[in-house]
Amino acid sequence: MTRLLRHASEPRGVALLRVLLVPVALITVAGNDTARTTDGYPRAMVALAVYALVTLVVAFRAPPTRRLTVGQAAFDLAFAALLVHSTGGPDSPLTFVFYVLPIGAALRLSPALTAAWSLAAMGAYLAVAVPDPATNLPNDWDLLLGDSLSLLWVGAAAVMLAALVGLRQTALAELAATRRALVQQALDVEAAERRRLAEELHDHAIQNVLVARQEIADIVHGIPGADQRARAALDATDEQLRREVFQLHPLGVERAGLSAVLRDLAETAAGRGGFTATVDVDPAAERGGPQELLVSSARELLANVAKHARAAHVDVTVRTSPATVELTVADDGRGIPAPRLEQAVAEHHIGLASVIERVRGFDGDVRITTVPGEGTSIWIVLPRSASPTPDAQSPSSATAASP
Repeated sequence: MTRLLRHASEPRGVALLRVLLVPVALITVAGNDTARTTDGYPRAMVALAVYALVTLVVAFRAPPTRRLTVGQAAFDLAFAALLVHSTGGPDSPLTFVFYVLPIGAALRLSPALTAAWSLAAMGAYLAVAVPDPATNLPNDWDLLLGDSLSLLWVGAAAVMLAALVGLRQTALAELAATRRALVQQALDVEAAERRRLAEELHDHAIQNVLVARQEIADIVHGIPGADQRARAALDATDEQLRREVFQLHPLGVERAGLSAVLRDLAETAAGRGGFTATVDVDPAAERGGPQELLVSSARELLANVAKHARAAHVDVTVRTSPATVELTVADDGRGIPAPRLEQAVAEHHIGLASVIERVRGFDGDVRITTVPGEGTSIWIVLPRSASPTPDAQSPSSATAASP
């Protein structure tokens, strides 16, 4: 059974319910002393059992088709009417078999189909119960009405279930698509960063080292000024390598502190975007909390500002409370039009979307305030327990790591 459920789809689920209906019907009729069975009841049960087993095999061997689904629904309705007719009509203990149709339709996540099958089940019940010899009209109208309303109630519940589960399934599919896009973006960003680092090292650090080697050869030959040029080349290489190492988070945060890393990120983004930046970090934020997530979020938001905002100034602030830490990145740029926010994921411009997904993945929250032509403020709040609290760095170690 576990293996069957693990590989179940909705046609297989309906087929399993159909098979389980056979012993349930047999036990219900056998345990009801007032049940009136006709000579056709045993043959109806045998036919139902064979039909249920055949449809179960078909469900696990053949892909479902619309024609097959409609045909099975018609047979289900016919068997339900036959069982009720052969076990007492309106007094049958098996009137509940009509519920199988709306429940089976609900598993297909189609509210319209579920409603149609529910009405068909109620119609079939009335078609069997009203002309039955045991029905005494108009005295039995209350019985027929009660059973019909019960079928309608179950049908309405099945329609609601189909609609709600369908919406949930759609939302999950959209979420899965978004996460796939985020994973692809992360891979693209990693590849781009590797290329950038390789280009920086090749175009600057390696070239400076080659210059220094040449100047050392000139020193050996006594060429004037070669020692100063060699030292300058080595100093330039040292400065660049320190900067690259500093930006390779979390090493920068662990050694230099959150404030220093955010300032460096802001200065780098300001250089690309042509704006000024102010960074204000609560000293309490240096003593742990989700620092890696704060840095990655700030890096992405500042990159977006540099690329899109056309801002003159950006404020980066970090505030803390006993339970939370808050990051705000506010610019005075052109703002983000509301439709643009909604289209971002669809167009795969998902830098901001990736920040939102990561923050919410740590039980955090993101709020965006934007006014076209006046700027954008993005506020992130995270629980301080979102990541393990590292040991506080000593001032000496932080100073030593500063570039």
